[in-house]
Amino acid sequence: MLLNNYPSTTDYLEPELMVDESPKTPGAGKRIIVKKGREYHVFRFEDVAYFYIDNGLSFLVDRLRQQKYITSKPLRNIEAIMNSKYFFRANKKYLVNIHSVVKFKPEKRGKLLVFLDPDPKESIIISQLKANLFKEWIIQT
Repeated sequence: MLLNNYPSTTDYLEPELMVDESPKTPGAGKRIIVKKGREYHVFRFEDVAYFYIDNGLSFLVDRLRQQKYITSKPLRNIEAIMNSKYFFRANKKYLVNIHSVVKFKPEKRGKLLVFLDPDPKESIIISQLKANLFKEWIIQT
């Protein structure tokens, strides 16, 4: 059939997230591959500013180019494969890289307001329950 000669629409619209988890590879698990269209983009963990959810879709934001990419996995699955030394689940919507945290300040009732680079254009609030964990995480390295 002629239709089979054309790439499916999912080749263009459905990126995927893969993590190098090979135990044979030195430094395994340090890179993320995101498929965008017919291309694969490779990111080191430290080059990912943060992941976030918007309208039910998960996005990866590139720290260097400040571009965003749709990922095919829900944020909870991404969190499970990411190194917790570098990534912190700030709230339901954001999983942030330690290298992207610029500053934070206390808010009402023990919450924290976090500032990231690149700026996500919305407030990132860490709950009172997670505030101490965040402070410990941020000074660990």
